[in-house]
Amino acid sequence: MALTNRFFNDAFRDMHRAISLMDDPSFFDNARRSLQSAGNSIGSVSRYPATNISETPEGYELQAELPGYDKKDIHIDLADDHTLLLSGSVEHRRESSSSNQEQEQTAATSKDVKSTSPKWWVNERVSGSFQRSFSFPNSINSSGIKASYENGILKILLPKANNENKKRITID
Repeated sequence: MALTNRFFNDAFRDMHRAISLMDDPSFFDNARRSLQSAGNSIGSVSRYPATNISETPEGYELQAELPGYDKKDIHIDLADDHTLLLSGSVEHRRESSSSNQEQEQTAATSKDVKSTSPKWWVNERVSGSFQRSFSFPNSINSSGIKASYENGILKILLPKANNENKKRITID
């Protein structure tokens, strides 16, 4: 029984240490710096937007979650009769309050002030770009594609091409 108690005491001690580390704001700064030095960039889009695609007898409907994007920064291209390319980019500028601007002007004239830039406690807004392609089994009617963007949801209607020109080949 002493071995069991020791195991749980060690486990709880380790969990307490981990939680204490996360309470220290410098923990996240150090983690961000080490990831950035490894070539990653915290706060950049490194994922594709969440997407739903459904098929009806008439065509396909694609819905993509793109909150925070301006529709002028979203691009939809048809690479060929079966492939849709979706890409976009978003940039967020860090805004400073007027008091920060006054402090910056004061700092420019004072030599003893090192930096007036804010120390970020939470910086979760993402910026960057993405590109994704979707292949469809049926040909797409390029002239009938419609797209709308509302409340952060991009909706693309892709009608299937009319296959009247389809020709069956007989084997000799």
